[in-house]
Amino acid sequence: MNVSSSAKAGFYPTPESKNLVQSLNELKRELSRFGKTNPDRIGYNRLVKNVDSLEESLKEHYRELYAMEGALEAASARKLTEKQRMMLRIVAEVQGETLYTTLIDKVSEELNIPKSTVRWNLKGLRDAGLIAAGDRDNKGVPVRLTETGRVMVGLVSSS
Repeated sequence: MNVSSSAKAGFYPTPESKNLVQSLNELKRELSRFGKTNPDRIGYNRLVKNVDSLEESLKEHYRELYAMEGALEAASARKLTEKQRMMLRIVAEVQGETLYTTLIDKVSEELNIPKSTVRWNLKGLRDAGLIAAGDRDNKGVPVRLTETGRVMVGLVSSS
């Protein structure tokens, strides 16, 4: 599979990403021509391995971008409430330091809203892929923003 075939129907997140894909494909064509004329198979195979590794890294980068795009679309489709935007900001302030249950107490007190409302809103943020935390099977993990959550905090903080 080419990196270019991993891009959604010619969509590239940035002009530079399109240039990267085009450059990588050109490098692969040049490498193929080089391999046909160069007797040093060991050096050629090393180059092929490095280019393949670069291609895999680029594919993973695209997968992560598309996942983030999907999560942002889901979050914007839900149209975060003002409470959820405030909660995202609070998570950004305390992330990595506070457990889920402690965060519920803190948000409830800070925003003067019932804990059940906080739980419901935090669940929405978690379901939208904006925050991550421990769960029943994985207790003791502090609440943190996901990559998508960090992007969203930047968006809600500037609005």
